[in-house]
Amino acid sequence: MSLFDKKYLKRIDWVTVGIVLALVVFGTIALASVQAKPFDGTEHGIADYMDKLNMEYLQKHITNFLVGLAAMIIFLVFDYSIFKTFAMWAYIGIIGLLMLLFIFGKVRGGAQGWFVFDTLERAIQPGELSKIALIVMLSKYVSAAMDRDGRLLKFKDVMIALGITFVPFMLIVLQPDYGTAIVLLVIMVVTFFVAQIKWIYIIFAAVGAGVGLPLMYFFVLTPKQRDRIDVFLNPSAASDDAKYHVGQSQMAIGSGRLTGKGFFGEQTLAQLRYVPARHTDFIFSGITEAVGFIGSTILIIVFFALLFRWMYIAIKARDNFGTCLVTGVSAMLAAHIFENIGMTMGIMPVTGIPLPFISYGGSNMLTNMIGVGIVLNVYMRRPMKRKRKHDKIRENGKTVVV
Repeated sequence: MSLFDKKYLKRIDWVTVGIVLALVVFGTIALASVQAKPFDGTEHGIADYMDKLNMEYLQKHITNFLVGLAAMIIFLVFDYSIFKTFAMWAYIGIIGLLMLLFIFGKVRGGAQGWFVFDTLERAIQPGELSKIALIVMLSKYVSAAMDRDGRLLKFKDVMIALGITFVPFMLIVLQPDYGTAIVLLVIMVVTFFVAQIKWIYIIFAAVGAGVGLPLMYFFVLTPKQRDRIDVFLNPSAASDDAKYHVGQSQMAIGSGRLTGKGFFGEQTLAQLRYVPARHTDFIFSGITEAVGFIGSTILIIVFFALLFRWMYIAIKARDNFGTCLVTGVSAMLAAHIFENIGMTMGIMPVTGIPLPFISYGGSNMLTNMIGVGIVLNVYMRRPMKRKRKHDKIRENGKTVVV
């Protein structure tokens, strides 16, 4: 069914649209600030400020958003029930791309998770798109397997859903990209929560995680990756190299104090290149340095507002498939927000995942905007409220509306 049906145009969730656009604009300003050459107070006009901006990053960031915007529109044009038709094909396609990475993929950030197109000066990360493929595939299977009360009760169905998640999860772990792999697990767990699986399954999963995580730490993770976890669990035991990223990030956050130094402020730590990955994984550090505790708190509140709005949309969905879709996208967003902000503050392990709508990165922006399109699609096609019909009767010679 086409978007251009007027009844759907009137049902777009402008709250979501407004918040997302505000985050993208804010992120663009933040990116311009942290990537600029250091300001020293000698700037007197727009030309002086423009001369210090890194226009290459800004142009690519804006292009990434426009590509994501086009994808968002595509994903909200047709009724979301059509996603069921393409769910398996999208899932198989992503699995194929993840496997091809081991042959043609390039290493970035220690993970062989990128297809790089040198002539276009572009790269794509299939692991990011695997989140959308998993959300749609899990939503299709879980919603179909639910009983009349919206519960996933059969052990067989739970195991199949686990298998659907396990395949892309392991392919991404082998890259290795543990940040993206964790997000896939969060999507699955939250989907199970919505499906109200039996507590016995949750207990078994918790026991399995309790046994599996230590084994992964000692026998699967590389020394560098173990260092990142040591910084979180036992900072005194971590290497100086591992502590450097978090230490510099915390220094920038602390220097922002209550109100911050302002975007394009003089001699900020981010502009002086003290903060690593200041435009991607650690952009929250540069933001907090610029806007301080008050500004960063407002940003977090805005993210929470978006998540709560999406929880409302999930509840209002017309069917279990729609509820699972919105829940999956919300879980993806929440995992990124909590992990990214947490790792910049040193209260979560450094896994290298970006801050949604704000960090620089085409694949992540595309994935997030597709997610927004899915959420808007579900909300536009929520059940219509029926107008109450009033009956007119004659009573004592008068017309009474009841």
